[in-house]
Amino acid sequence: MFSNFIFLTFLLILLIIQFSIVFYFLYTQIIEPGAIYYPTKMDVVKKMLKLANVTKKDTVLDLGSGDGRILIEAAKLGAKAIGYEINPVLVKRSRKKIEKLGLSHLATVHLKSFWHVDFDQATIITLYLFPNLMNRLQKLLEKKMTHPLLLVSNDYQFPKKKFIKKDQKIFLYKF
Repeated sequence: MFSNFIFLTFLLILLIIQFSIVFYFLYTQIIEPGAIYYPTKMDVVKKMLKLANVTKKDTVLDLGSGDGRILIEAAKLGAKAIGYEINPVLVKRSRKKIEKLGLSHLATVHLKSFWHVDFDQATIITLYLFPNLMNRLQKLLEKKMTHPLLLVSNDYQFPKKKFIKKDQKIFLYKF
């Protein structure tokens, strides 16, 4: 009897985990599509911010901010840094790192899809987004932008827009 209880409990836990994985996949691939969490190497983060010439006058939006490493480095340069991330675990981790480093006055992370962001506050946008979504983001930015801004893309280019600078696989665009 006790072994049946353990077995049923184990099955219930497996079902919950499986449901969570399926839900997360559906959410990130269909409902609010974006890239999977894959941390950008620190040398690439620094190259991205250098290519965009980030200063304390800038407001950097990181779309899909992951563990917050771009936000933290931008804040260290004196920029206001705002991240948008849909994974609550990564949001919590980012917030803890930012607070621990004493950068809360410059860097914040929102548990929100970047598809619903107000881009008007940005002077620079950073992102790592899969190629199949780059056209959609370009259309969104062209529709919503009310002022010029720079966008730094790691790894992938906009297929219908010419970059203004490039450093290996980091592309800088002007919108």
